[in-house]
Amino acid sequence: MKRAVVLGLLFVCIPCMVLAGGAKEERYVSKENGVVTDIWYGLEWVAGPNEPTNFYEAVSWVENLTVDGGGWRLPTLDELQSLYHKGMGSRNMPPLLKTTGWWIWSGKERGRQSAWLFGCRRASEGWSHKNLKSSKRAFAIRSILE
Repeated sequence: MKRAVVLGLLFVCIPCMVLAGGAKEERYVSKENGVVTDIWYGLEWVAGPNEPTNFYEAVSWVENLTVDGGGWRLPTLDELQSLYHKGMGSRNMPPLLKTTGWWIWSGKERGRQSAWLFGCRRASEGWSHKNLKSSKRAFAIRSILE
């Protein structure tokens, strides 16, 4: 069964869109180098190392990521929320983004010690100390529309 969500003013059907004649268009497409493209939003994603990662490690990894020409950054909360699809894959997100973590760092910071996280288990969000790493991961993102 398909589930509809509203993101901004765009109404989409998950995980695929039915085109004229009954053909289906997949929303997420993976390249051989691990870059996952969300063709509906014009975003490209890379899942970071599948190991506990604190905020500083996430920032460093993204800043040094050169795959597919570079230009990567940490995602915003809205971008992370766009990945959440209850029941999809093992982490309620596209299985092409391979991770065993339940929390993904965003680029949003609060002061010198806290950064915002998105939780894949229940689409939750919250602040965390930047040094904590248990079950936290980094994803990189960039727009292909710019």
